[in-house]
Amino acid sequence: MTRNELKNLWFSIPKQVNKKEIKVIVVDIKSGFYKITTDVKGYYSTSTQGGYGDNVLNVVLDRIEANDGVNDLSEYELIIK
Repeated sequence: MTRNELKNLWFSIPKQVNKKEIKVIVVDIKSGFYKITTDVKGYYSTSTQGGYGDNVLNVVLDRIEANDGVNDLSEYELIIK
């Protein structure tokens, strides 16, 4: 299959019309990492940050409170492991 045939096939796959939006922050206290996942119509992103040790929850809460104007993390579900 050529590159253009693969591209045409990929973009012809039907998209979900009534997709459930997922906005989640998962905090792993033991490892000191957190993961932010955004899966909304037309956009998917995931980001993992770490190396915070026992302070990871405070870092995440500070990011939620800061609201940088790009991502309003107060809309995200917070899961603590």
